[in-house]
Amino acid sequence: MPVERYARQSGLVAQDLLADARIALLGTGTALPYLVQCLTLLGVGSRHGCIRLVGMARSVHEADLADQFLLCRDDLGEPLDQALALRAQELNPTVHVEGDVAPGGGRELVLAVPRPAETAEASRYAVDVWGQVLPAAVRIGPEALPDATEEPGLLTAALGAVCGGLLAQAALGELGALVAGPAVISQWAEERLMVHAPGIGSATERLMSGGNPQPYLHGVLERLATADQSRAFTVQLDGLPERPRVTTVVDEDHVLASVVVREPGRTRSPLVVVPARRPPRRTPVCFWSPLDGVRPEDGGRLPDTWEPLPDRDARVLMCGAGALGGWAAGVLAASGALRHLTVVDLDDRVERHNLNRQVLFRDGDIGAAKAERTAARLREIDPDLRVDALAAMIGPELLTAPADINEAALAGVPELRARVQETARLRTRWEEALHEATVLLSCPDNQQTRWTLNVLAERHKLPLVNGAVDGLTGRVHVCDPGTSSMCLVCWLGTSIADDPVRRSCTDVVDGVPIQSLVTSAAVVGAAQAAVLLATLAGAADRVGRFHVWDGAGACLTGHRAGERDFSECPAHLGDPLSGTTDKEHDHGRSSA
Repeated sequence: MPVERYARQSGLVAQDLLADARIALLGTGTALPYLVQCLTLLGVGSRHGCIRLVGMARSVHEADLADQFLLCRDDLGEPLDQALALRAQELNPTVHVEGDVAPGGGRELVLAVPRPAETAEASRYAVDVWGQVLPAAVRIGPEALPDATEEPGLLTAALGAVCGGLLAQAALGELGALVAGPAVISQWAEERLMVHAPGIGSATERLMSGGNPQPYLHGVLERLATADQSRAFTVQLDGLPERPRVTTVVDEDHVLASVVVREPGRTRSPLVVVPARRPPRRTPVCFWSPLDGVRPEDGGRLPDTWEPLPDRDARVLMCGAGALGGWAAGVLAASGALRHLTVVDLDDRVERHNLNRQVLFRDGDIGAAKAERTAARLREIDPDLRVDALAAMIGPELLTAPADINEAALAGVPELRARVQETARLRTRWEEALHEATVLLSCPDNQQTRWTLNVLAERHKLPLVNGAVDGLTGRVHVCDPGTSSMCLVCWLGTSIADDPVRRSCTDVVDGVPIQSLVTSAAVVGAAQAAVLLATLAGAADRVGRFHVWDGAGACLTGHRAGERDFSECPAHLGDPLSGTTDKEHDHGRSSA
């Protein structure tokens, strides 16, 4: 297996188990392409296992192309299972995807995503987890919701992606593939390991200060993990157990450990780390809607008083073209509800470690600029969508007037002059895009950019839909100055103004790789798209303002949440560079 592709999820899932897993998929509902994408990017079936598409030998129909972005028009008329397998292997060439007529039984996990007419047929098999896209909600669980209906509409693509991500995460729990306790999150060829466990750095420092300069790793873990977790976590070389010693404390929760290599120079097998895992668990029912008041007993139907109509004149300004941005923008393009979207991203390049979760990119995109490649991919998904790309950093400097350019001082330094002029040009393009925007979609990898977008949203009276993920957890915040909803600082605190550290797309933060999983990105990014579409369609007073993702439990919950404190909120919008507040921009009671 190409380990680098999955390096960013090594501390979250047992990759060997996923590589050998066999998962059968039943049904051709809206969630199917999204489920295939998630399982493929996770690396399911990349060694001895496979993803089996059951009963999908029929041809690809026009309806199969709607509300998704895995299949394309070239697949029309081709066998559905073959078309899905081809597109999956474009995403991840290492996975095995095949068609079949029935689940194989034995050690095989069965997931069902049927259209309503397919539910009875799928019920003939021993389905482990069901996923259903309802008119205004999604539901997963061990049994199907009876008499469920699926009414294609404005939210269908977003709900399908949420459902696909939920089901893929449920599969991780059912397989027992989630790591528990200590985890190796980076590994070097010379038998060095970076180990994560809460408090491991502090515990190691205590042992080192007590006269043990290189304590055994398991001796440290015995002071932190449960006895079962400590026993289950093993390191092997050439099939024999090893006892790594901790050599370096990285921070409070991370250390470096080394294995003493016997007989240096001899050809040997790679170092094998067996993590402790959470036990397999049955998936509980999860019901989620972007709207408040949608209930499972009503079949997840829309409120009678709201007819969702897309705002064709809406202009979305999206900041961040990584994992969240890719899923959110892909879903928005698949919905066909927009006509204009601007993608803003720092001039990042696609790297191999992005490919385990950033769904719009392929192996051939490595080295390409993310903003430009994202825009090109979105145009492929929806040729009628106008997409602009802007490679720019979003930070507090955009909140103040630009400094005048001293042309005379730059005259003798052509390279510096060119950079200054390019910066000025990008700022002008950003200000034009902001002036034209209807809504801000926040998908960055640092808090300071979120703070900057929050200030700009309040200044320009624009709804802000923010998303964030961290391993198996995630959040969506809806902040709308046109309502009484809280601003982003009300949610996250004033400290985000001073935190520019990038935490997801870069390789490391202070030497520690950041762990990321496609299921979290899919669920949170698609939830952002759902609440954004509902807001633009006139349902701002119904949209849940706070959505919580708990990947360990495969659970997404939405809440209407609280109101902003008008006596406190304006102070949240100060400039961290000057220490001033932003009251001159009318952030008081009139903004809500």
